[in-house]
Order: sequence, then structure tokens, then C-alpha cells
Amino acid sequence: MAANRTAYLASAALLLPLAALTAAPPDGTSQPMVWGRVAAADGTALAGVAVSARPDGATVTRTVYTDADGEFFFPPFQPPFAPGAYSMWAQGVGFERAHTQMTLEDGRAMRADFELDTLEDFSNQLAGSDWMNALPADTHEARRIKEIFRVNCTECHPPGLVLQNRFDLRGWRAIVEAMERVSYHGWTGQGPRATIAYHREELAAYLARVRGPESPPLRFAPRPRPSGEAARVVITEYDIPTSVGKRELAAMDGSHWADGVPSGLHGTGGIHDVQIDNDGHAWLTDSVANEHRTLVRLNPATGAVRAFKLTAPDGRAQTSHGIGRDANGILWFDSGGWLGRIDPATEAFSFYRPPFGAPTTTSGQVDVAPNGTVWMSARRGALSFDPKTETFTFWHDKTIGDGQTYGAAADALGNGWWTQFNMDMVVHADVRTNRTYEIPMDPPDRMEVFLTPEDREFYHNIGGNRFSGTFARPGAQAPRRLSTDRKGGAVWVANWWGGNLARIDAATRAVSYHPVPGDANPYNTVVDRHQMVWTNLMSDDAVARLDPKTGAWTIFRLPSVGTELRHIAVDDRRDEVWVPYREASRAARLQFRTAEDLDAMKQAAQ
Repeated sequence: MAANRTAYLASAALLLPLAALTAAPPDGTSQPMVWGRVAAADGTALAGVAVSARPDGATVTRTVYTDADGEFFFPPFQPPFAPGAYSMWAQGVGFERAHTQMTLEDGRAMRADFELDTLEDFSNQLAGSDWMNALPADTHEARRIKEIFRVNCTECHPPGLVLQNRFDLRGWRAIVEAMERVSYHGWTGQGPRATIAYHREELAAYLARVRGPESPPLRFAPRPRPSGEAARVVITEYDIPTSVGKRELAAMDGSHWADGVPSGLHGTGGIHDVQIDNDGHAWLTDSVANEHRTLVRLNPATGAVRAFKLTAPDGRAQTSHGIGRDANGILWFDSGGWLGRIDPATEAFSFYRPPFGAPTTTSGQVDVAPNGTVWMSARRGALSFDPKTETFTFWHDKTIGDGQTYGAAADALGNGWWTQFNMDMVVHADVRTNRTYEIPMDPPDRMEVFLTPEDREFYHNIGGNRFSGTFARPGAQAPRRLSTDRKGGAVWVANWWGGNLARIDAATRAVSYHPVPGDANPYNTVVDRHQMVWTNLMSDDAVARLDPKTGAWTIFRLPSVGTELRHIAVDDRRDEVWVPYREASRAARLQFRTAEDLDAMKQAAQ
């Protein structure tokens, strides 16, 4: 059946002019714009400290990290990162933030040195895995309740959002009771979440014990500061106005670590996925109901942020979630159960509706195969769309479960792969044979051993990973999103609760597992043109890269806390990586320098 098609130009509004930084890789032979040294109060050089610069009156921030000698080097001036007044600051876990104002002059390398004082309570600066690693786990019962806390209380936000607070038993009980009926959008009135209701009293007692008013301090062992390649990255963060109210910038953007993790529910949450068009513009989806926008286009070269509103039947903006890019630079996205298409060059939109009677929930992930076939998440399976014939095909799950599909991806042969998030299952559709196959996510180190007999009976009765939609259980893998290596014939799955990336051989469907360092939560995967696998660590404000040939991981720490990363994209044309900050309403661009680049800049600065 041919799809019902509608084409029109979406309404657009210029939100806010931003001062931005162009993204061309810095010229290592040029003088740095500004350089300096960061040291502790006793003069000891501090490596891996984040140093940030922000033009006064602008809404863009650039950050670099200090090297082994405590020295940092910003790239040369690139318009509109121009001479003028700047705010600059340096911060590292365990230290007070140091701040200064500078007026930078054209054609001259300026020096700025920072001295950092130690900070007695640095808990607000910690990553999510730092919090989890500090929670007691010295007994079987302590390990059990810690795992119950992890899978019930950190699905929609990092652990620091909860644990940065202290309450007595009454206060924690009230919070746990509220969480039984609240989603990450803050909407109330839905039925209680069965697992939180079941564990309510022991969760409240546990939190009062480890984070009560008189609880002893937790013993933190913060992850190492960036070094080597991870300290050579240049990160540019672009502020994006919120989608509600006056559309001002987020009140908390995570840039001052001592403020702690920003809490949502203030209209800041919404930015979700990102893709880069042929001209280098970043296109971002907004997944929360609002009055103003469905998509956002950010131009890094000029700093323009533009909103595109697709109007829903009630007059509000239609929401969007997943967005993919085809070989010609055309972008495909979901919106209100329809599949949207936009040509970035003309800004012309087209929309395609799945046939009546087919599942129309396409909010999840959108990916495009090399042959142009678009694959997307759908209820009880996945949908594929042929742009040439404008026809949809529905691919049904083999095991129905609760019907939720979250991630969807296409491989080099045009086949589809999708995740049953609550079922610990990946499904593969072979378009040549018209057959589907199930691949369970079942690593040998699952944590079900911590369940009591009563726990096992409870989870069995509510369906476990059979039908209930309950992924918040010890031992769950919760495969969230996935991507394919179209050169190497592999599928890479982000197992959210499992804390690992699963590699599926596309030909044999054999699975191997690669644990993420630090027991962090990987959300999505993407494979770059060099066959490196990237994932966004939502709980850790970090981007991780896995070299499949060596098994080596590199962790790139972001210069903000509470970012709540839910997507990651690679710009293979420019060898750059982008991540959207859902709760801080920002987008970050990662550019990479070589050791030779920094050596040349260091020589030029002397």
C-alpha cells in the first residue's frame, strides 16, 4: 500500500543569535589564542584540568584540558571567536573553580595562569559512576540493595541527581513514593511503578542510611582526570534556548561543577537526538511537548539557532525523537507517528504515514541503509520504508513481550536490527529471506545472583523480561540503542543496565561483550569511518571510544555535569563527534588534536 504523503515547508523561527566558534581543526603551527598553566596552591602542576573560555555576552563556550605539565593551549582565533572581553575559568574535581576576566588582542598570544584551592566537599563535581562506586557493597545484602537502587532510581537521570541531596527517612520515603507515579517529564497521575512500590520501604531506609543528615561521608575515589589523547580534545558547547515559556537559556547548564547536577522539570529537558548535514549544521530533535519547535538547526559557523515547528492537531508543536541521515545528506526523523523527511539545502519537508492499521509509534531511533531504506522503531517490531516506492513494511517481533522497541538500525545489506528494551532482546530482520531472528543479551556476569527468593517470585509474577515492560530489575541488560559497522559486518548494542557494548556478528549472530570502564551506562552507539565505536555515557557526562581491534577504551570527559546524554553522532566529513545535552539544553562538539599539534603550539607560545 502506498504511503499517504504530505509535503510542505515547516514554520521556522529564529530563536537567538549565538556567538559561535568555527569547527575547523586548529592549525597546530599557529600561535595559540591563549595559553597558560594550572597549578595547585603549593605550585604543583595539575594535569587534566578543564579550562574554559566564553566571550562576554555570547552563548558559546570552548574548553581545553591541561597536559602533563599543567599547561593548556586554546586554538587560534577563528571568527566569530574574535578579540575582545572573555570570561575564563579552570576547574577539576577536588578543587575550587578559579575565574578570571581577560581582554584578548588580535595577533597576540595571551597568557593566563590559574591557581586552584582544594575543596573539602567535592561531591557535586563527581560523575555518576563515582557515586555508584562509593556506595557500600561489602556484604551480599549491601550489594543487593545497591543494585536495586541503581536500576530503579537512575534510569532517567544520573545518580548524582539523587545522591547529591540528604534527607531523613521521612523525606526519602516521600521522594520514593513520588517516584512511583512520576515520569522523567514530571507528569503525575499514572499508575505506580511496580518495582519501586515493591522496594519502597527498603529503598527509603537505604537512602536514609547512606545519605541521611547524620550519615558518615562516603569514601570517594574519583576517576582519573583526562590524559593523553583525552586531554587534547577541544570541546565547544552551544547553548540552545529552551522550548517553553520565554525560551530563555537554561538556568543551570552544568558548567559550574560545584552547583551539582541540574534537576529537570524546568522546561530545559527536550533536546534529544542530533545529526549533521553536509554543510556541517547540527539538526536536533525535541522530544517534549511544547508550543514552539519540533526540530532545531544550529549553524556552528555563524551561531544561528533556528526552530522548526511542525504543528500537531492541537496547535502545539509535534514532538520528535530519532533522526537519521542518508548517503545524500537527506535527514529522516519521526514525528507524531509519521516519518518525516527534510532536505537541508531547501528546508523542504515531506511526511509519510504508515498504512492504517500498522503500528504508528515511530518514536525511538531512525537509521538509513546504504540502499536508501529507512528503518525506524515501531510498536511490537520495526518499520522499513522504501523512498522509491513510498511504501512501508512492518516487521513483527517474534516474542511480543510488552511491545516496546527503542533502538533501530540498518546494516550494509539493508537489513534491520532493533532492540526490545524491556526484554533483553535484539531482533534481526533478513530482508532477503523475509525472516526474523532473536539474539538474547545474556552476558555471563549478570547480577541476578543478588535476588532473594522473594525477589525472584515477585519479578516472575510481574513478567520479568517476558511481557511486563519491567526493565528495572537486577540482572537486566536493557539494550537501548544500536548501530552497525557497515565495513566490518558487526552490530554494536548499548546495553544500558549491563554497562557493556555487545558486538553481534551480522553473519553468524554470535555475541561478545565489552564492559564499559567505570560501570557507566552506555545509551547509544555509532561507528565512524575508521571503524571506531563511540558511545555516550549518560550517567558519566562523558563520551567513550572503543577500538575493537585492541579492546582499548578512551574516555573523553565533557566540561559540564548533569548533561544527560541520550544520543551521539559522528560527522565523518570532519572527523568530529556531537552530543546533545538533554537537561542542560546545549549541544557539544568534540574536535581532536594530535600530540604534534600541541607541541607546535607550545613552541609558538614560548
